[in-house]
Amino acid sequence: MSDEPLRLYAIVSEEALKAMKGSRGKLGVQFGHAYLHAFWDAEITHPEAAYMYARSSRAYKTALVVPTTDDLRAIYEAHAGVCGRTLVEDAGLTVFAGPTVTMVGLGPIRRSALKAGVSELRPLQ
Repeated sequence: MSDEPLRLYAIVSEEALKAMKGSRGKLGVQFGHAYLHAFWDAEITHPEAAYMYARSSRAYKTALVVPTTDDLRAIYEAHAGVCGRTLVEDAGLTVFAGPTVTMVGLGPIRRSALKAGVSELRPLQ
């Protein structure tokens, strides 16, 4: 068993951040969707990882950023069958002008198992 912890990842696009126009509430909600829905997907597709994460002494979560929505879609596709995952699409009822892909949620997953350059992405600040 690896000493490397399992983590949930939420990856947001700079395009979505700009479209949110500084709405911290909308950003927080989108992060919630990314983490929760990735975990729910893992409960079905990777139940052992979900179980281990849920019972660990730490619930690590990491927030990362990519430039574009296309980057989000590529990361989502690269993790098919690898871990729990979700592509978060806001309905566009409040902040956005219409349906908008904002984030990808991944995990639980060990950093070394990430695909598509995710381990090299910069943290959201």
